[in-house]
Amino acid sequence: MGPWLRGYGRLAEAGGAVPPPEDLTPRFHALLARVRQGLPVLPEEARRHQYVLVRGMLGDELPGYLLDNVQRLERRGLSVREAAVDTEGLLADNVAVLREVLRDAEYFGRSVVMVGHSKGGVECTATLALYPELRHVVRAVVTLQAPYGGSSIAHDLATTPRLRRLIDFAFPLLFHGVSRSVEELSYPQRQAFIQQHPYPADIPTVSLATSRLSRTSTLYPLQRYLHERYGYQADGMVTAVDAEVPGARVVRLHDMDHAEAALRGLPGLVRYHPGDLTEVMVALALEAR
Repeated sequence: MGPWLRGYGRLAEAGGAVPPPEDLTPRFHALLARVRQGLPVLPEEARRHQYVLVRGMLGDELPGYLLDNVQRLERRGLSVREAAVDTEGLLADNVAVLREVLRDAEYFGRSVVMVGHSKGGVECTATLALYPELRHVVRAVVTLQAPYGGSSIAHDLATTPRLRRLIDFAFPLLFHGVSRSVEELSYPQRQAFIQQHPYPADIPTVSLATSRLSRTSTLYPLQRYLHERYGYQADGMVTAVDAEVPGARVVRLHDMDHAEAALRGLPGLVRYHPGDLTEVMVALALEAR
């Protein structure tokens, strides 16, 4: 069963209730060129918001994860807060953390831009779907490679008996995590959540959907596996179609793997810098009202 075929987003391709997203890829490349030339791309209003960055699965275990993303925003004079989520924890627990972050911002009269990578993007959207009373606090949301429709890798890990036994053993032992956090990203569970708690359409949101199939990528074995098993373009962890949040504007890149948005790669082997990427995606998110 392929990506989204169980889920919500395939409605867009099938001409269902979800309208096709606005493709911001050309605009992304135009702004990226400016950033690489050292030119400003962020609007004046950018300094008025707090930027809440949310890590993805295993983000606590990876040195340098989101470091360039955070430092770039700080160098632009922006207020940045990294949410204290458990990157191997359950959705409900991390949503509770993000709810308190938004309540803090509400108390101090601040507006927030949420930036979530991978599983962190799922948690950003889930928080706003579950707590609509906090939507007014959020100026915009940026999801970077988020498995909104589900993760093929997580689905196979959770539903293949041998692999499920492995994560049931390894997650608590190696990461002090909860293996059910992987199962929550499987297609049936994501479909059930989305049907019960659809993402609100009134929040300016930009989604980054990526894919790559290159031997120079550290995730090439997983990219090839997903391509051969499911027949969809993927970045090594998430298929591109699953990363598009319904109602969001979208940036589609076909030369980026799942690590490149959050970790600095080796020169010559990657095409994007996490700081450049984050700055441009935030600029795009703030262009919408």
